[in-house]
Amino acid sequence: MEGLAIRKAIVSDTDRIAELFGGDPGEEASGIAGSRDKAIAFGTGMVRLPDGPQSWRHTVIAELDGRVVGILMAGGDRKDVRVTPRLVYLALATFGPLGILRLLTRLRARVRVQPKIPNGAFHLAEIDVDPAYRNQGIGGALLGYAEAEARAAGYRLISLTTSTANPARRLYERNGFRIVATKTDPAYKRYTRIDGRHLMVKELG
Repeated sequence: MEGLAIRKAIVSDTDRIAELFGGDPGEEASGIAGSRDKAIAFGTGMVRLPDGPQSWRHTVIAELDGRVVGILMAGGDRKDVRVTPRLVYLALATFGPLGILRLLTRLRARVRVQPKIPNGAFHLAEIDVDPAYRNQGIGGALLGYAEAEARAAGYRLISLTTSTANPARRLYERNGFRIVATKTDPAYKRYTRIDGRHLMVKELG
């Protein structure tokens, strides 16, 4: 795509990463958080945590004519969310003490539909494209970048998980990913109106 560049994020990209990661939550994030507003507050806050797995340090961006239009968070050294004082403060500020108890119940349902990520896989944790720029090849370009990174590092498998309702599944399938596992849960569906989540993988020959 002419004018499209993919590069490592820098600290000044943080606000735009936050917009793309948390600014337009879908049914899953809104259902787990309890509302769209809470999903936005928590998602954008997670990006701004200095050492969190969603920070600029772990993000690659797609830039079109100087504007950040997509983000990718991926790698073989996946970083789990650690409970830190900043994360606790963010959760309290977003949900309140009683709200956190409700959130934990929803998170348990979310964990039940999360397929196990294969050991030794280069995992794509997050891909987001600005809605105004979708269906223009940006998502495919980010997937291509991730695959090149995985091959260069010697990985033989790329993985991702996605909700069963995510239309981006077609993009992943066009780029060689296939569904290898699906997990569903009635409580998760009650909160999100989504059946569950898929694990998709692509073998690198």
